[in-house]
Amino acid sequence: MLFTIYFFSSIDRSIFGILAQPVKEELLLADWQLGFLTGFAFSAVQLVFGLPMARLADKWNRVKILSICIAFWSLMTGFSGLCTNFIQLTFARMGVGIGEAACLPASHSLISDFYPPDRRTKALAIFGLGYPVGALLGMILGGVVLDHWGWRAAFGIVGFPGLLVALLAWRIMKEPPRGQQDAIVDRDADKARAVPYAEAIGTMWRSPVLRQMTIALVIVTVFTSPTSTFLGPFLARKFPISFTQLGFIMAMTMMLGASISTYGGGVIAQRLAKRDQRWLMWFPGMTIAFGAPLYVISLAQPTWEWLAVWMFLGALSNATFLAPCYTVLHNSTPAGGRAKAVVVLSIVMGLIGFSLGPLLAGLANDLLAAHLFRGVSSLNFMTACPGGEAVKGAAPALAEACHTSMVRATQLVMMMTMAITVWPGLHFYLAGKHMPKQR
Repeated sequence: MLFTIYFFSSIDRSIFGILAQPVKEELLLADWQLGFLTGFAFSAVQLVFGLPMARLADKWNRVKILSICIAFWSLMTGFSGLCTNFIQLTFARMGVGIGEAACLPASHSLISDFYPPDRRTKALAIFGLGYPVGALLGMILGGVVLDHWGWRAAFGIVGFPGLLVALLAWRIMKEPPRGQQDAIVDRDADKARAVPYAEAIGTMWRSPVLRQMTIALVIVTVFTSPTSTFLGPFLARKFPISFTQLGFIMAMTMMLGASISTYGGGVIAQRLAKRDQRWLMWFPGMTIAFGAPLYVISLAQPTWEWLAVWMFLGALSNATFLAPCYTVLHNSTPAGGRAKAVVVLSIVMGLIGFSLGPLLAGLANDLLAAHLFRGVSSLNFMTACPGGEAVKGAAPALAEACHTSMVRATQLVMMMTMAITVWPGLHFYLAGKHMPKQR
């Protein structure tokens, strides 16, 4: 059930990636606005509301919290299809972020009470599959709906079914006792007491393992989130393909590779950790560093077929870190503070990575496109190319200049950001170095 919830959360969150280009063209948006809609408008709001949601999850019924929030974010996703300007769409995306704020803290808290520490990595890997699998199917569905009925219908088709999921969650799931699966439980002490945020933050800061792991995750999110936002627009701009094809390419490369990597990485890391728990950090560090050049090679390909091959290989190596990192976090924090620890980590990752990454990349796209455009035209890029394309009826040379500048800028920015993702491998290595060899 938790996988299903995360699955629908992923669809509602990631559907914007494939719809971004037609939304940009119809509403005449700049790339920085696309980055803002996927970054601050969603991620920052989600994180701000994650604080009270985590407080509730550490005290109140987590199943009820999840059910109510699923219904809310599903409605806001559906309402996104009714928006007619940037401001309206911003508020709709903020609503999705508010609803999804409860998903991770409540779900992780529940998983830690359903599974003992030695089984949490695999459980978290299965749960974590909800994100790439949801994004995979969402992109295929979004592409098909987009070609036949437009981007507005796509928001409604993926959003409103979440109301049924909310009802099923309310009826099916049961609230477990807090801390029941911990390996060492002192029944006389208040093991499952609600830990305040200050204590959760202090625990994470004092631990060199969690500190280095957090740095690594922040860097990962800063430099991979632009690709998640702009890969769809880049494919639509560069290759003469339908949105059905575009959705299938993204789903079968980046999302399928990430799905296999998320689950396989969790399973492999858990097996390696039985011999030496430091592999919970070393394994994802190695695979992320290895995946960076594969992504760069992919984005440099002149045909979508070869881009797809290299993109799949990069994604297959890049997403192994989720389950091991959350396992280390759960095993290092008390039962009554795990939801807050997840939110604290999410806030640091989100405000710096998921919020700033797409926004800065979008701004870089606009500035670089304008610079490239000035090399062939004396006109102002934003005036001559609203929405990234020349106005209807413009001269062929102007239309080509607008298009080429936007494509080249998007490609260069994504290649530069993905190249930097070798950096987190160092911090994962340092995190593992601070861990004891055995449990």
